[in-house]
Amino acid sequence: MRIKTLIIVFSTCLIVSQCVAQNELAPGEDHYHKFALYGGVGPSFFFNNVITFKNQVSPWGYAFSLRGMWEPEHSFLALGFETGYNRIYSASSTIVDSMSGQQTNAHVTNSNIPLLFVVSMKFSKQMYANWSMGQSISFNKVSSPGFDTNHDATTWSLADFSATVGYRFYQKGRLSYAAEFKGYYSSSYSNGTIAILFTAGYRL
Repeated sequence: MRIKTLIIVFSTCLIVSQCVAQNELAPGEDHYHKFALYGGVGPSFFFNNVITFKNQVSPWGYAFSLRGMWEPEHSFLALGFETGYNRIYSASSTIVDSMSGQQTNAHVTNSNIPLLFVVSMKFSKQMYANWSMGQSISFNKVSSPGFDTNHDATTWSLADFSATVGYRFYQKGRLSYAAEFKGYYSSSYSNGTIAILFTAGYRL
């Protein structure tokens, strides 16, 4: 029943979007460009769910985003693909070798590269929201210089989600700038982050 409802709602949105004409030309554009690239960067905050070394975790990280979109002229819906790089968290702690009793520092980082399908909806010419879902490649790296050891692990996270709300400023020609508030959830380690991204766009 829920799936049928979602299909009906989505189909209705598509029909309405084709019926509602909007002036999509940005200042300085001579004709409409359907495809656009957006790149953003900004700080992120990790909702700490780490069990080991919880108190040593630094929740502040950073996020890069690269998004390619198909944006029909007379539609408030757009489709695209998103990737990038997220530093989820980092942690540092002192560990002791059980054999020698030697102490050294250990550094742990968790990062991922998302591969997400994006649906974008416009509320106005400036306001928009994105919903993304897909997979990601997760990287866990543990380094301990004192013991001269490194442990790297790479896993797939098969059910990741992201929601974004943004406000876009159009410039002359094909350029635009935006500020985005982005929430991200990775199912592999149940990691959740929020980020503020400063984004630049260019219509192809």
